Amino acid sequence: MNRDAFVTGRDVDHDGVTGRLFEGFGPDPHHGVLVLHGSGGAGGYEEDYARLLAQHGYTAFCVEYFGAPGTPDSLERVSLSYFERAIEWLTERSNVASDRVGVVGFSRGGEAALLVGSHCQQVGAVVGYVSSGYAFPAPTWMAGIEEEGPAWLRDGEPVPYLPVEGVADVDMAGYDDVVTTDVDAAALAVERATPEELERAAIPVERTDGPVLVVSGDQDTVWPASDLSEVVVERLAAHGHPWPFRHLASPDAGHAIRVPYRFDGGDDPEAEHELGGTNAGNARAAADAWQTVLDYLERGLRNREGFA
Repeated sequence: MNRDAFVTGRDVDHDGVTGRLFEGFGPDPHHGVLVLHGSGGAGGYEEDYARLLAQHGYTAFCVEYFGAPGTPDSLERVSLSYFERAIEWLTERSNVASDRVGVVGFSRGGEAALLVGSHCQQVGAVVGYVSSGYAFPAPTWMAGIEEEGPAWLRDGEPVPYLPVEGVADVDMAGYDDVVTTDVDAAALAVERATPEELERAAIPVERTDGPVLVVSGDQDTVWPASDLSEVVVERLAAHGHPWPFRHLASPDAGHAIRVPYRFDGGDDPEAEHELGGTNAGNARAAADAWQTVLDYLERGLRNREGFA
């Protein structure tokens, strides 16, 4: 049976929340999962990923959190309450199974996923692909704006972030879909930060009421996702997190760990991907992570009893 024929997306614009919804395949009800794009914007690989989740029986909602009507024009001052409204809308649907959802995000969307899981009680599982255990500022320098500002707001106040000012004399790479050509600004920001700045910017992932999975590639040329992901599991371990948590780091992958089983056979498997790693390495990492993602969503949403 071709499940693609039964999984179609539809646009959503409800109470200022915008995105695209993919209904779960098979009999209702289904558990809900938010899927969050990176700073490259919406309408790309995250929809293919959501469609695959829907084929596995999850109702997946790709949330557009900037660049859409009623949202900021760019990844700047995005309120976490926006994601909470998306969760509320999703869980109020009659064909969604419970009041708990999963959140899966990529790059800066993975950072958002970790933040939402840390602050929203309705989140039962979090997956961050090539994400960060620290909050970073809005990438406003890319638009020629020198003043640094927050990417995220909580209750109207900026979420504390790791300062990047002071490394502005280099090409400010280190964010989704931008290749580092000089100094990795994110790594330099971590290196230059004081212990107090690191603690303020650390996402309190230990507050997440469910399993947490982070996925990275050691050859990431966008930002040091493996190091930034390790921050997540070290913090969870230090706080005795009662749910499963894991960091899957792939030595031959980079920043393009995304949809499993979508490698284009027309590309040279051993060629270097522009965002780091080889094409084959990124494809293997995506396929390897997928089964663990399904396991963590199962534990956090469908079968919570006995795992905490």
